[in-house]
Amino acid sequence: MSKLLIDEQPLQCQPSLAAALGSADEAIVFQQLHYWLQRATRVQADGHKWVYNSMSDWLKQFPWIKSRSTLSRYFDDLEKRGLVVTGNFNKAKFDKTKWYRIDYDALSDLEQRLYQNESTSDSNSDNGVYKNGTRNDSKSVNGVTQNEATYTNRLPIDYQETTQKTTTSKKDADESSTGEKSFAKIHEYGLNFNKGDHLSKFLKLIDSLGDDLVCWAIQQTVDNANYPNWNFFMNHVIADLQEHNVQSVSEAKELSEKLKQENKQKRQGSYYRKRPPINEPMPECFKQQQEQEKQGKPDQGNWMDQLPDESEVSMPDD
Repeated sequence: MSKLLIDEQPLQCQPSLAAALGSADEAIVFQQLHYWLQRATRVQADGHKWVYNSMSDWLKQFPWIKSRSTLSRYFDDLEKRGLVVTGNFNKAKFDKTKWYRIDYDALSDLEQRLYQNESTSDSNSDNGVYKNGTRNDSKSVNGVTQNEATYTNRLPIDYQETTQKTTTSKKDADESSTGEKSFAKIHEYGLNFNKGDHLSKFLKLIDSLGDDLVCWAIQQTVDNANYPNWNFFMNHVIADLQEHNVQSVSEAKELSEKLKQENKQKRQGSYYRKRPPINEPMPECFKQQQEQEKQGKPDQGNWMDQLPDESEVSMPDD
């Protein structure tokens, strides 16, 4: 089968949205922003969900858009239309990374205008049949045109997410593996796992381990590692979970405690093996005794034997 045909999770949009914006690319960008907002869980102080990304990292999600300035123009146009709102919620003042959200009220107004335009168009037809003899049967009840043979209402999934489950039998497992808590964790601690090449790896981890275990691994990293060693420590924690086929947070805690004890025993064993022998200082009398033995001299006894007896000691006159 041709590699140009859809064999991966596609980026897509409603044809009516592309027509309203005058650009299929701009509509796909808008739809992708909606997708990430649906996955976000943290609500900012203004009561809205936001997502943040640099323009360079946004560009990686749309491989056919070659120019950063072109993609930036799409975002600027969506902002001018009032459909996209930008802000800055970065903790560091020097961080100018933009945050984005969708004004869904403005989107509702746009949808209403589309519906009114289609209603006006319908009134010019005769019993729903246009002058060219074709019938507008594909129009949905909310005024959004659908082509059931080609498009679905499913949210588009990022082109890098090739491992997400879509079967009905695993629907519940998929919903529990969306990674909402994991994304909230990395936002909370300012980790950069949701940018660039880290994003696809992070999503695969969520798919393979589940949201709860990834959250636990993130917490372990933050509690036990110091920047800039987070990435190395996180990879080490994940490798342990995968090697021991850990399925739950309770199993992960048991494994962590077991590995701590094993490492402690290894360190203690290594200490005793490597510790040099203790050379205690030898008393001078023993040194003299050993020297005499080497020279073949008779044993003169210990130092107490060499003390004079009372008869040899002159007593002072009274």
